[in-house]
Parts: sequence; structure tokens; C-alpha cells
Amino acid sequence: MKGFRVRPSQNKMIAEISKTLTGEYENSNPILCVEAPTGTGKTMAYLLSAIPIAKAQKKKLIVSSANVALQEQLLNKDIPEVQKYCSVDFEYALVKGRSRYVCVRNLINLVEDNASDNELFDNASLWDAPPGKYQLDRLGEMLEDYSAKKWNGEIDDLEQNPDGSLWSKIACNRFTCTAKNCEFYNDCAFFKARKKITKADVIVANHDLVLADLSTGNTVLPDVDESIYIFDEAHHLNHKALSHFSLSTGTEFIKTSLRQTQGVSEQVCKLTQSDVPDNNIKAVDDYLSDLTELLKSLTFDEEIHLFDQGVVDAPIKAICQNLTTTIGNTHTQFEQLKESWSDYLKIKMVEKTIADPLNNALGECEQHLSSILLLLSSFLQADESGQAPHSRWIEKTTSANKKINYILNSAQIDISNNLDQLIWSKVAGAVLTSATLSSLGSFDRLNQQLGLVKAENQYLRLPSPFSFDQVDFIVANFKNNPTQVYEHTQEVATQLLKRIDSNEGSLVLFASNKQMQMVADLVEQKLSCELFVQGEFSKKLILEKHINLRKQNQGSVIFGLDSFAEGVDLKGDNLTHVVIVKLRFSVPNSPIEKTTQDYLKSQNRNPFMEISLPDASLRLIQACGRLIRTETDTGKITIFDNRLVSKFYGKQLLNALPGYNIVVE
Repeated sequence: MKGFRVRPSQNKMIAEISKTLTGEYENSNPILCVEAPTGTGKTMAYLLSAIPIAKAQKKKLIVSSANVALQEQLLNKDIPEVQKYCSVDFEYALVKGRSRYVCVRNLINLVEDNASDNELFDNASLWDAPPGKYQLDRLGEMLEDYSAKKWNGEIDDLEQNPDGSLWSKIACNRFTCTAKNCEFYNDCAFFKARKKITKADVIVANHDLVLADLSTGNTVLPDVDESIYIFDEAHHLNHKALSHFSLSTGTEFIKTSLRQTQGVSEQVCKLTQSDVPDNNIKAVDDYLSDLTELLKSLTFDEEIHLFDQGVVDAPIKAICQNLTTTIGNTHTQFEQLKESWSDYLKIKMVEKTIADPLNNALGECEQHLSSILLLLSSFLQADESGQAPHSRWIEKTTSANKKINYILNSAQIDISNNLDQLIWSKVAGAVLTSATLSSLGSFDRLNQQLGLVKAENQYLRLPSPFSFDQVDFIVANFKNNPTQVYEHTQEVATQLLKRIDSNEGSLVLFASNKQMQMVADLVEQKLSCELFVQGEFSKKLILEKHINLRKQNQGSVIFGLDSFAEGVDLKGDNLTHVVIVKLRFSVPNSPIEKTTQDYLKSQNRNPFMEISLPDASLRLIQACGRLIRTETDTGKITIFDNRLVSKFYGKQLLNALPGYNIVVE
């Protein structure tokens, strides 16, 4: 391999993955958590070790990343490279969610309806607003390209994406898909991709798709017990999982869903010449206006009302109970109607251009009613005592026509059991890896979030291949503590002007957008080099402009937030000074975080020590990790947060850093 160097950390990682997956550790799960710092070569390590084992065990290897950038790197660079050197031959494929593929049947129906001026578009129950002529012409072009095999049916491969609401009418959907019963089954983009996956030994996915697939019954990916999973960037898995196990529905959504159900029911009954079931619209509208009156009297903090410890107020619960009963009846009658319609289709010929869109609309209504009932039942459910509660809250939004919509939300605050049931207890093997997985030197926080049990799995923290003792980590002498926001901001601006070398590449990381903008205003005119502030251009463009200036030996400074503290790779002279404005202690902003904090307090536990401090440690290490990306990189890190020396926890945070030369001014 060109430029290959033996890396002891990489060899160690290959060995541990191999031992864990082949069951060499007795009484242990085939699960390994590896913290592999930048420069370990972790992608090569997990691919070269896991692929031959997966093939020997006749299992599929599923490599899941947190974002598109890493997925593209795996597909276009890493896996083709591994194919040259791997001890076994293998095939690989990318898997995407069903909704990224066109349903050719729906596309044909829409295009044909357009040609025949079908009354389909006049039907308000199927459309929020009928598509315009240019949109329909665009669909015609898409169909021609698909038929001529110029387009593969994936939304990501279109030069110009159709409008979101239009794409949802022509995209694959598990509620409306008839699979092998569909006449276009052999020409279906989604099922063609599925066949490719069945042939592949290595499947590239992302965390969102894996979680969505597992929570809806494993319909896209191979069975968990037949798979070995690699979760790269595993530190994102908890956050992604929390959003997957949450439910929401809005008062306006309930109204429109019932009206759509009514409209579709009327169409079916007109064709079958049967009586239209009563969809209880009037009763539901009355309950919703009662609910709206109640919600108006609640106190909203930034448009959110959070129920204490997830316990919904009794009067609201009573209305939710009435809604559940009434919508439950509608749902039951609607399912019966769907069944009688499918029986009718077996004995009567109905034109495809009528039957197919109706079947889709029936599936869509079914999906909407089910999701509404799931949320309502969660609002009625009492959480088990001794277990972490659900977080339940109401969000108030105002639409363009000044109509107020209340969105009811429910989410689990602890998804460790879900992940254990769906993945850890069944999987043939799993490797979780990232440059930062442990916090404050241990894997406790990760285990607690993901439901892993320390005694049952393998854990490995690899040393960095870089010599950090040459890097100064400077705790700046600061008068003001970051909690004194105004004074701290002024001092940050003054200190930056003194400390930034205008001939070098610098990255300044902020914890708040407001402070970043204020400091930018204070220093912009006084800096004698280019300043790029996140938000002025896209992240990609800022990095390109910065690198071009550095190529011409000109100074450049980037001001960035979270997204620049992770996944930014500026090697060599492109970056020699990282400034961290303050420690990132997560303020519980989201309802889930607030409920978690309150729950821990109610258990006499300390949310700061259990959540905020470990998370701040992880974020600090990640931010520092922007500086040294290769063996030859040099530079320094400066932090403008005197809490590292004035607070009891400062020492813990400093001790958890890689071996920088720590300088306290």
C-alpha cells in the first residue's frame, strides 16, 4: 500500500475485533467498544478484520455511519481500497430508506392521469394543492428517463428534486406497497436495490436507517442475528435513537387526517355502492376545540409546555381518552372498509388509474390514523414507578394564515432497553467505534446511554499515534468567567486580537451563536487577515476559501460552532491554533433533556456529575482533536475558560485530555 506505515494501535484494533467477533473471550458478548483516536486508521482496521470473519460465519457485515460524508468516503474510497488488500473477495452495496426510491406505479399513474385529464387531481382528499403543469411535465420527464434507464429511480440521483409534497406521492411507502403483487415488481427501483443488498457481503448504511428499520420490524436490512454491525461515529447513536423512539401529532393534523379519511371512504363507497361509515368528524372537532381551550391556559416557555415528569394533566388526559375512543372507532371502521374494498377488487375490474391512487390514499390514511392513536395512547399511559418516565410536552406553532396549531409530543428519555432488545441481545457481533467514545476516562456514560453492560462486553481505548507532548494546551489567564456573559465576551475579543497570528490558520470555537456574532463584530475591522464566520457561507465553502488562502501563505481565521468542533480536517499549515472560547456544558434545552434532569434529581442523583460533566469532557476532547490530524502537524490550543482552574471539576477535565503539555497562565 502506498505510504503505508505500521501502526501498533491499528494492529491492536484488528486483533481485538477478530478475537471478539470469533468468540475468543469466554462468557462475553461478541460486542466491542473501541476508542480509536484520529490517525489510528480505524476504517481499514474494522473492514480488514471484520469482512473475512463475516464471510466465514456466513453473516452480513453492516457498516453504519452517522453522516453522509463518512458514507461517501466508505463507498468511494475506503471499501474499494480494502478490496485490493482483503484476504477474501466480497461485494458491497449502499442501502437507503424506502422513501428515497420512486414507486414507478405511482409515477405512471400520475403521468397518465395528467394526460387523460382525470378527475383525480380535483379530489381534495388526495391533494393539499393539485400539482401545477410544470411539475407534471417534470414527472413526465422523470418517467421517460426511468424507462430509458437514464435514471435509477433514486431521489439522490436527480439533478433537480421535485417538490417535497409531490415526491411523497410518488415515493415508495411501506403502507401502500403491494410488493410481489405489483405488476412493476421486477422493474421497481426499491426492490432492485434490495436484491443488490441480498447479494452484497458488506452493506453501507447510516444510524437513522438502521434504527428506523429495526423499530419497524427489520424490513430493509438482513435479520439482526444474521448480521455483524460496525457503528462508526458511535457517539452519535444515542442522540439518533432518542429521536427515533418519539411520537408526535398536531391538532391540525388530526383534523385534516379525519377529513382525508372521510373523502377516501366516500370515494370507495361510491364505487362499491355501499353506505359511507360515519367518521365522527363533528365529535372529534368538538373534542379538539375543548382541548385547544385547555391548552390556551397553559404556560408556554419558548412555545413549549413541558409536563412535569411526563405526567399529563387530568383534564387534558380526559379529552385524550375521548379522542382515543372516537378515533379508535373510525380506525376500526376504516380497516373494515379497506378489507371490503380489497375483496371487491378481487371480483370486479376497476380501472388502474382509479384503483391505484385510491389504494395509496387508503394506505396513507391508515398510516395517519395509527400514528395519531399511538401518540394519544402514550399520553394516557402511566409510566412504571422506578422506571425512567417518558417526556411529554406540547409545542405551539403558528401557520402562515395565523392559525395556531398545538403539537403533542411524547418521547422516551432512556432508550437503553429498546437498543438492548433490538440489537445487543440478538446481534451476531457488533463493533462500536469513534475517536471519542469514553468520557472522563471511562465508558460508563456510553454504557448507560446505549444499554450496554460493562461486564458482558469488551472495551478498548487505544493510545493516539501522535506525540501530543509537543502541543501546548494553554489555559489563558482570564479575569471573567463565562457565566459573566457581557464581560467575558468583551475579554474574548480583546484576547483574540492579541493572540491570533494574522499570518497563520486559526479556528475559534464558540458555544453560542450570539456570542460568536458579538465577538465577530468587535474584531472584524481590527484583524489584519480574512475572517470567516459560520453561517455567512456553507461549511464546505468556508473550508475551501480558508485552504485557498493558506495555499497563498495568507492568514485566515474561522469562527465556528458545534459543527466545526467535529469532522473538520485541516491538516498541516491549514490549522496551527485552535481557540476554545468556553467549555460546552449542555444546558438542558430540549424537553427530553429537561425531563431527564428532573428525573435524576427526583432520584437524589446528580445530573451535573452524571450527564453535564462527562458530556463536556467529550466535547472538549473533540474540539481539541481539530488540531493534530497527522504525525507532522504542530500547533497550540488555547482555552478562554478559567473554570478549568477555579472549579473542583477542572482537574478531572484536564486529566482526561490526551497528553498535551498543559500550561496554566
